[in-house]
Amino acid sequence: MGIMKKYIYLFFMLMCIVSCEKPEEGLVAEKSVNADIVRFRIYQNQNVFFDGTIDQEGNTVQVTIPEGIDKSAIRPQVLVSAGAVVTPKSGELQDFTNPVEYKVVSENGENTKTYMITVNY
Repeated sequence: MGIMKKYIYLFFMLMCIVSCEKPEEGLVAEKSVNADIVRFRIYQNQNVFFDGTIDQEGNTVQVTIPEGIDKSAIRPQVLVSAGAVVTPKSGELQDFTNPVEYKVVSENGENTKTYMITVNY
């Protein structure tokens, strides 16, 4: 009976080893080529915000805010294409008394777009 248990144990161990799948070589998820600003938002407070109008062809964003907001100290929330990186970073304090450049680099690093952001009253 002891020998039979060993054979059964070895059989199951062999099945476990054989059933393990190796990942197929050459299959790598492609990184995104998109480098777009998909949303540009300025918050007045937690519940009140102003979304920018994004022109993808002209690479511009226009945001209109009320005169009570100080344009020299705004922390915009910037949403970009999946995996892309934006500079300056989303939420970083900016002075929008003059237009500000935002640079977006695609996830694969091959595409870059520079947007001119203008905040108006």
